[in-house]
Amino acid sequence: MAPSRRALLTGFLVAPPVALAQTAPRAPATAASATQDVLALRETIRAAVAKKDKAALEALYLENFMHLRDSGRADLKPERIALLLSGEETIETAPEENVAVHIYGAATAVATGTSQIKDPATKRPAAFRWVVVYARGENGWQVALSQASRVPPPRR
Repeated sequence: MAPSRRALLTGFLVAPPVALAQTAPRAPATAASATQDVLALRETIRAAVAKKDKAALEALYLENFMHLRDSGRADLKPERIALLLSGEETIETAPEENVAVHIYGAATAVATGTSQIKDPATKRPAAFRWVVVYARGENGWQVALSQASRVPPPRR
């Protein structure tokens, strides 16, 4: 019996930190190079979105890619690419702040940051904190998973 999507997602979100914690640190030069590769991939995605290059986006996202929205909805690769091509502002296209890239082993990287994204309902910018997981395989770095959450307003 095949595992459910929820079981696979739960396993993906829970298992990697354990596995990653056991990964030996990489040499600084290699980690710096991988960080630059991930940042370059982010720019490549922006350029593909600007050109409305669906084929390029298809190659940059893994087949089993999933984006978890603030609402709890999960977009798979086809839905995410359609959203990117629609012109709606996303974590991939919005200006970013506080970007940090962490390298785990030879084939996993995680980028975190914040972005102001226009809320389609209110037409006003809202702050989102996001995380993107990248995997490196035969085709280089690709996007594996992303998630964005609205930053709550400061308490008074």
